[in-house]
Amino acid sequence: MIYYLLLPIFSILLLALQTSLFDLLFLGKIGVELSLVVVVYAGFKLDMVKGGILSFVLGFFLDCITSVIPGLYVFIYLFVFFVSKIASFKIYAEGILFVTGFTFLCALGEGIIIVAVYKTLYGINIFSDMSSIFLPQALVVGVISPALFSLFNRLEVFINVGETKPSDRL
Repeated sequence: MIYYLLLPIFSILLLALQTSLFDLLFLGKIGVELSLVVVVYAGFKLDMVKGGILSFVLGFFLDCITSVIPGLYVFIYLFVFFVSKIASFKIYAEGILFVTGFTFLCALGEGIIIVAVYKTLYGINIFSDMSSIFLPQALVVGVISPALFSLFNRLEVFINVGETKPSDRL
C-alpha cells in the first residue's frame, strides 16, 4: 500500500531531476530520460499491476510537464512497459549487452513514435532531428542503463528488506 502512496511523490522527483539536472549537465542539447529506463526496469522486474501503474504515472506526469500532445508519453511508456514485460518472459534480461541494446531500441522507438505523431498531427517534419537529437539521446540512455539497473536492483533490495515471502512448505 505504501508503494502506491509514495509512487506519485517519487515520480515527480524523478521527473524534476530528469528535466532540470540533466538539462544543465548537457546544456539542453540532449535530454536523458531516466524515466524510460525506470519503465524498462519495471517491465523486467515488477509485476503487471505495479509496473503498469508506475508506467502510467510516469507517463502522465511527463505529459503534464513536457508534452504538447496529451497522452503521448502515457501511450509510449505503457507500450514500452508491455514490450519489456513480454521480452522478460522470453529472454534472460540480466546481461549488460541485452539491457543496453534493449533500452537503446526503446529510446529510439520513442523518438520514432514522436516523429510520426508530429508529422501526422501537425504536419511538421522533424525527421531531421532523429540523427541530431533522438539518436544521441538513445545512445546515452542505452549506455547508462546497466548502471541504473544495478542501482535500481540495490534500491529494490533496500526497500523490500522488511518483507518476508511465504514458505511453500506446510
